Amino acid sequence: MDKTLKEVVVKATKVKMYYKGDTLIYNADAFKLPDGSMLNDLIRQMPGVKMNAMGEIFVNGRKVDELMLGSRSFFKGNRKVLLENLPYYTVKDIKVYDRQSDMSKALGYDVGAKSFVMDVNLKQEYQRGYIANAETAAGTNDRWLARAFALGFSDHYRFTLLGNVNNVNESRHIGESGNWTPATMPKNMLTTRSVAGEIDYHSKGQKVKNNLTASYTSTTDISERKSHYEQFLQGLTPTSLTESFSQASNRQWNARNAFTLTKPFYLYAVADFSYSKNHGAFNSMFDQWNDTLTASQRNRGFNEGKAWNGSIEVQGAFNVGKNQKHIDFYVKAQHSENEAESAMRYSTRQYVNSQQSVQHNVNDISNRTTWGATHLNYFMKLFKGVDMQVGESFNLMRSDAHDNLFHPDTLLLPSQIDALTAITDVNNSYDSRTNAVENTVGLSFSGKGKYKLNPNAPFTIEYQRWNVGISVPIRHESLNYQRGRLDTLARQNTLFVNTWASFRHASQDGKRDLRIHASHMRNAANLSDRITYRDDSQPLVVKLGNPDLKSVVTTNFGIDYSNKAGRNQQQWHVGTSANIYHRQTAQAASYDPASGIYTYQPMNVKGAYRLNAKFDFSRTIDKDRHWSWQTNADAGYHHSVDHAMLTGMTASEENVVNTLALHDGTYIQYNKGTLNIRATGDIRWRHSKGKMYDFVTLNTTDLQYGLSARYTIPALNTTLSADGNMFSRRGYGSSELNTDHFVLNASVSQPLFKGKLIARIEAFDLLHQLSSTHYEVNAQGRTETWYRSLPHYVMLHLVYHWNKNPKKK
Repeated sequence: MDKTLKEVVVKATKVKMYYKGDTLIYNADAFKLPDGSMLNDLIRQMPGVKMNAMGEIFVNGRKVDELMLGSRSFFKGNRKVLLENLPYYTVKDIKVYDRQSDMSKALGYDVGAKSFVMDVNLKQEYQRGYIANAETAAGTNDRWLARAFALGFSDHYRFTLLGNVNNVNESRHIGESGNWTPATMPKNMLTTRSVAGEIDYHSKGQKVKNNLTASYTSTTDISERKSHYEQFLQGLTPTSLTESFSQASNRQWNARNAFTLTKPFYLYAVADFSYSKNHGAFNSMFDQWNDTLTASQRNRGFNEGKAWNGSIEVQGAFNVGKNQKHIDFYVKAQHSENEAESAMRYSTRQYVNSQQSVQHNVNDISNRTTWGATHLNYFMKLFKGVDMQVGESFNLMRSDAHDNLFHPDTLLLPSQIDALTAITDVNNSYDSRTNAVENTVGLSFSGKGKYKLNPNAPFTIEYQRWNVGISVPIRHESLNYQRGRLDTLARQNTLFVNTWASFRHASQDGKRDLRIHASHMRNAANLSDRITYRDDSQPLVVKLGNPDLKSVVTTNFGIDYSNKAGRNQQQWHVGTSANIYHRQTAQAASYDPASGIYTYQPMNVKGAYRLNAKFDFSRTIDKDRHWSWQTNADAGYHHSVDHAMLTGMTASEENVVNTLALHDGTYIQYNKGTLNIRATGDIRWRHSKGKMYDFVTLNTTDLQYGLSARYTIPALNTTLSADGNMFSRRGYGSSELNTDHFVLNASVSQPLFKGKLIARIEAFDLLHQLSSTHYEVNAQGRTETWYRSLPHYVMLHLVYHWNKNPKKK
């Protein structure tokens, strides 16, 4: 008997992410983004991935070392160029894995740790030919933007050219509600003009590689800020308010060429040159209180400068016999010069003793540094699974510096003033010459581990299971220092023993991963800080040297565990770390309440430490994987130790402030077709308590919650985007910062001519609420800073995409 059934339609849901070997792969076609989206829009939608406002990428809590294109480095690792200019529709998949170094590939076995990379792979039709896009935009409040990007491929070459002019200083997009926070707002108004190019060559089999980049960048930076500072002293809390405005312009040229050879031996050679010129202007006002106004200062000035830097480095390695033995070497030479001149006018009034003064400071500064380094390392396999490395490094450095200070009766640069010797401030001018030689001997042992992704896998994956090492730097420094009547030759000889250890354990299937590391390091004190000098060139500020400074001693410890074995694309990571500062250098502060003068001196402090913990979790919720959830939580405890005193006290008091910071950022997202809705929440709470008897416990809270949405209307192919967020701050000492702001952004985009042209209107901060703030507490005091950020504006964008690909053979 035959029976006809009704038609059945089976729709497969594309998997967004999966593991192949030890590689995490994100399928770009599984993400539905509107026309005109770039690589950064795609990465922000990937589960388990977090990208901050600086472009740093974290996958399951682990920071990505490099963003690559087709397994090749791109623009010296400048991830921002690729994130903002590569169209998302060209991407086939994005792979995340531990990458073997070129040296390891050349030698045929792993040497040293692998780098954690995110590798962007293009679709087959875009792997040869040309990709280009151009964008122009104009908006209210005189905002404008224009940029162009071109990328060309052949079998062995890759060509990149880009240009960018804008006064927006903004790379975030509407709909990214997680990044629209006052803390991450640009802290200035920046105008940028830049052009850059890259030629990348790979021979067949990648035995020979060469990368040439060149760039020119010109910037104009306008900054305005207000800073509220409270210092913690026994029986007194002096408070200051600083308001400043500055404008700086900088031009920089850079050229770099990197050559790599992997057969018959490994060779890597880099030549790098950069040159820059800058000038700027500055003015500020400063008021200092105890119970009443103690001192006021009004400053204005300007500066000019130029600098250049050139370096050549060569690294190589070759096998010696069999059984995984090799010698590798490293040589680098570098020279840099920096010349600057500045002029500053100080108008100071001290109310306690009714004194008023005007002082002009004119500085002529130059620095020249020559540095060279060599390293020779021998690697051998002791026995099965255990390797040994013995190495020696030699560093040589010479630095010449001078700072001549003059006090003319007007505001002019040194090059504009005659007869400088008549007005030279000999007590605050100095010349120094530093010579340093350091020889380091190192020894380390490491062992390997293996795992299989499944019992039937034809191969195992090898990784460094453990590593222990020791290095002994022997350093000799001499400093010839002249300042006023002071003419001294100081010497410093140090011998330290630095140690480290790490351990990693992966489960048999590689889905659970435990990593532990620890180190103990010592670094010499800065020899120039150990000179007995007094610098009172600035009114209300005195700086002293300290001949009793000792070395800095630090112990670091960390443990991380990640799990990628859960269902529903679940990934989670937990980690903790501790930085113990057995001895560190801090700037001890002394305050004179009668004059408002601060005196700073470097001083060793003991017992400070930082504890940190973090937890990252992501997964889909429903079986169709339309709903997803991600949270990133962290906690930190800072035991801060410093010294402070009032003038007249015989010894400084040790200030101890403990700060506990708790933070959690989370989102829940619904994504189906072209509809994307994301609800976000972010809370950061800080609790500071001091051991001084009169310390007032501080509690601050930053809270953000909001909603973002994006939808493409099918019939029109029009994309609507909007995000709204409430930002609340509580507990700040300055009442101006205890605020509630609702920030609303919206955009409409329309593709034209089959998606080649995108027209988009964006409206930023429709309710005129956004500003940038920064908060910091340590053992010396609390600082709250407000920055003027970009004004609200509406901008029209026109983006054109073009590609040309060779015909299929």
